[in-house]
Amino acid sequence: MTGTLGLFSLVDLFQLLAAARRTGRLSIEHPVTGARIYFDRGQVIHAEFGELAGEDAVYTLFADERGAFEFRLGLPSPAKSISVGTENLVLEAMRRLDEVNKGQTPRPGAPGGGGVHISSEAVPAVPEVVEGEQREFALNPEELAVMSQVDGHRTVGRIAANLGLELDDVRVVCERLVRTGVLKLQNRRARTARLVTRLTRKRLAPQVVGIDVSILNAWEKVLGAPVDEVACRRDNGSVLLFEVAPMEGVGPYLELSRDTLVRANLRVEQTLLVRPVTDPT
Repeated sequence: MTGTLGLFSLVDLFQLLAAARRTGRLSIEHPVTGARIYFDRGQVIHAEFGELAGEDAVYTLFADERGAFEFRLGLPSPAKSISVGTENLVLEAMRRLDEVNKGQTPRPGAPGGGGVHISSEAVPAVPEVVEGEQREFALNPEELAVMSQVDGHRTVGRIAANLGLELDDVRVVCERLVRTGVLKLQNRRARTARLVTRLTRKRLAPQVVGIDVSILNAWEKVLGAPVDEVACRRDNGSVLLFEVAPMEGVGPYLELSRDTLVRANLRVEQTLLVRPVTDPT
């Protein structure tokens, strides 16, 4: 197996060799000096990078991923300098990179810069635990706290709020756990509904619209959060914001009071594109 770092990352290579339980030598022709990492049934047991050996050689190499690589199957290791598992070794390397890059914007293609990007835009990033084989990781207290909040529904922003942590700090933790295979992220977007305005027979406050509970439930299932507000787009592109009142049996209609229709300059039986508005974090 051969390739170039940049097209492949060390995280990918280490995880691939660990999952396949390969034994052999991973050689990297780094511009500074050569590196050699030895695997035994998927576990890293020895590493050399210039004058460095053991875990320090791995951490230094992760901090400067450059050069061509080659993995040769079956080559035995000349020594054993690493006793921690491959997963924990990668996780610690990611932690160290995050500490170095804290407060900095990683350059494209740099370690930590080509991984998963968790944005704060309207589409929430929802962390989920990766299913499959159970593995033991030496998680630090901050990572354990984040993992305790992961339920497949809470967004990164909600997890940060629940823990009382800064959003950027939780993003860094989630990104690290994603790169090491502990978590996966799903960007969830609720489907826009095409609803027809209708004068309601029920009492609704001004700037409040009624929407069928089945539509609200479908949105909330996708977003993992209550829907309290919707954005309604007219044919001319203008957007109106309304608070939401759940209603039974409304179907594909947007229920509005006469006062709301007048204030919003809407007419009955007008088709609007309606989508839920969520907290951008």
